Amino acid sequence: MAKIFYRYNPETCKYEPIIHSGKQIVNKTFRFLLVAFFIGICGFIYLNFNYLSYDEYVLNEENEKLKLEWNVLQSKINGTSESLARLENEDDDHYRVVLDLEKLDKSIRDGGAGGSQKYELSKSENVKEIADAYQQLNKIQSRLEVETQSLNEIDNRVTRFEDMMVTRPAMQPIDNRQLTRFNTIFGMRKHPIHGDWRNHNGLDLTADMGTPVYATGDGVVIEAKYNGGYGNVIFVSHGYGFESRYAHLSKFKVIPGQRVKRGELIGLVGNTGLSTNPHLHYEVLYHNKWINPIYFMYRDLSQSEYNELLKSAKAASISQAH
Repeated sequence: MAKIFYRYNPETCKYEPIIHSGKQIVNKTFRFLLVAFFIGICGFIYLNFNYLSYDEYVLNEENEKLKLEWNVLQSKINGTSESLARLENEDDDHYRVVLDLEKLDKSIRDGGAGGSQKYELSKSENVKEIADAYQQLNKIQSRLEVETQSLNEIDNRVTRFEDMMVTRPAMQPIDNRQLTRFNTIFGMRKHPIHGDWRNHNGLDLTADMGTPVYATGDGVVIEAKYNGGYGNVIFVSHGYGFESRYAHLSKFKVIPGQRVKRGELIGLVGNTGLSTNPHLHYEVLYHNKWINPIYFMYRDLSQSEYNELLKSAKAASISQAH
């Protein structure tokens, strides 16, 4: 049985039951539903703005993990760029300086960096950050390609220098223990036989007849024959513009066209040609120009011995000039 509500009637001084018409019931019901709907909408909006749904919560957690991984990746990209920059500086300021190579221009190292791709996908800050990272990676790739080519060039130059150091004259042609006298005069001197002043284009190393004479660098024998004032002489081409000559020999131990190694026996000291006593006349040429052989004898001497040799050569030249 429905509950009955009463209302006091002052005219009759009685409590009379409240009887609602159908229209009133409908109106009240509509107002109730309208208020409930409004409260529900407000609650939904509040919850939507202040609390995440489960799917949103899961996505948010994944997004935070991706941000951490992105920060690690960005740190590695920056570290790689810095390491590459240090290598580029070592390349330009050390390797290329030592090997007499020109520094690479900055425009060459940065040439093409950034590429032709555009990453203007969105104005979103996150997307722009990703686009910038792609640009940075593209630039690193271009710099790596240039640095790889540079290191290949340096490797080729080092290989060439190694070959050059093996082939160029770099020792005395006679063992120090077998030398009896070392004539350090290079240049103008009074000829011991003709008595006039002539250019002396080498050094005279006096030793006993038959003393071994060694090649001062790797090379190829281009002459081994009697040649006028030289007497029995050997010409060795070392490549890279270098040539050495060994004159007044008593015997040959090599033949033309033969390849020789530094320190290999090529002949014996003699007294042939324009010579007054057994000795070796030794010459070094670079691109067909004579050079003082003293500057190529550092391999067999200590620094102090080498300095004394240079000092002696200078004193001998001054003495002859006077």
